[in-house]
Amino acid sequence: MRAPLEETMNRTTVLARGLAVTMTALALLAAACSDGATGMSADDETEGSNAPTQPPIGAGSSGGSSGESSGPSALPCDVDAVLKSKCQNCHGASPDFGASVPLVTHQDLTKAFSKGSGKVFEAVLARVKDAQRPMPPQPNPKLSDKEIATIESWVKAGAPSSNEACSSGPQGPIDKPLPCTADQTLVAATPFTMQAGAPLDQYVCFGVDINTATKRHITALGPKVDNKKILHHILLFQTNQAYSTTPKACAAFGSAAWKLVAGWAPGGGNLELPVEAGFPEEKGTTHWVVQLHYNNALNLPGATDRSGYQFCTTDKLRPNDAGVLAFGSTNFNIPPRSTTSITCDYTLNDNRFNGVKFFNASPHMHTLGQSMSTVRLPGGKGTPETIFDQPTFSFENQSNYPINKTAARGDVFRTNCTYKNTTDSAVKFGEGTGDEMCFDFLAYYPAIPDQTLLGLPIFTWVTPSSGAKCTTTTK
Repeated sequence: MRAPLEETMNRTTVLARGLAVTMTALALLAAACSDGATGMSADDETEGSNAPTQPPIGAGSSGGSSGESSGPSALPCDVDAVLKSKCQNCHGASPDFGASVPLVTHQDLTKAFSKGSGKVFEAVLARVKDAQRPMPPQPNPKLSDKEIATIESWVKAGAPSSNEACSSGPQGPIDKPLPCTADQTLVAATPFTMQAGAPLDQYVCFGVDINTATKRHITALGPKVDNKKILHHILLFQTNQAYSTTPKACAAFGSAAWKLVAGWAPGGGNLELPVEAGFPEEKGTTHWVVQLHYNNALNLPGATDRSGYQFCTTDKLRPNDAGVLAFGSTNFNIPPRSTTSITCDYTLNDNRFNGVKFFNASPHMHTLGQSMSTVRLPGGKGTPETIFDQPTFSFENQSNYPINKTAARGDVFRTNCTYKNTTDSAVKFGEGTGDEMCFDFLAYYPAIPDQTLLGLPIFTWVTPSSGAKCTTTTK
């Protein structure tokens, strides 16, 4: 597929170039949740997988502590309470979601930090105060100033133990269940098995075909989590052909032929669509591909998993199909040793944008990304209205964020992506983690159907990025 894409990109017509951009971007969309390890990882033991404030839906048959301890923590109760509510859903007595160390007892916190000087509690303090890569990671709420002060005061006092009898209450709020009974479940034909000597991160894909006699709408969707010890996150795609039902290794960014529908990482919760819209499953066969990102921080050869996705669907169709548009840019250059901001304007120049509702945002850049925002300029010149703003972006913690905004024809959507390139090489738009992206994926309704001319696409989900007018500021 890549050779035809490169040939297409060399054509001189604007429409052909649009096709190349569309096909390339489809391969990139899978990166929206790539490599989310942030709590305490095997790499530096101050990072780990996304530390949710609530257990995930369907959390598993594989066992695990969910952060509960069987006896006194020997921690001061105010410190114990912060760790219970904000950290231990991943960093429990038996860590989950790629977290490699527990943060439950005084003994856990006072162990030597294996990848540097000092103790684990010192590394914890550094991470909860880290503005760029905080623990717990987004989309989970940060520690409050009071909670950070609690940890900091304890650390500065030398991290003393305590004989206090602390509450053994819940480890965090329970994740809200799907608002319906799931009637479609996507799981592999056979479980995935972690092999001895497996790398830290593995990407595995499998396919499921859903056959429907009539068109259906997906009204809500969420993860079906099996083994919390090795699962890191899940991506969900639609494809134009069947894919193997047996899980097998696949590229981190999926395939150029796949269309991303949803993603989940611990702390991200379910995706519930507004009552006015649903993601469509057309009459006949819908081909789905599920990508599972596994993290082997605990070095668990022989661990198995059969995680997937589950849907609530209905044949009582909602008024609108839902879709996704990507705002940003597909053509930019980030100079070496620079801080660069790319600001891109796209005009909603179709009558079908009148009254469009945007209900979810999923920002995506790669490892140089620092911040992202999208604003709406009513009529192209009005006072900017914030659609989405993420002043601190982390490649390791990409998720979905609910929004509620309305647009009209003539509005300009202005997306800004800021990068810090500390390398000696220029970085351009591309599909690798060494490349960069500037995509703010906004889910909306009613969906505008793809448009083609002479077999070439003239409007798809990537058009707002490929057709944007951009300026670059470099420091």
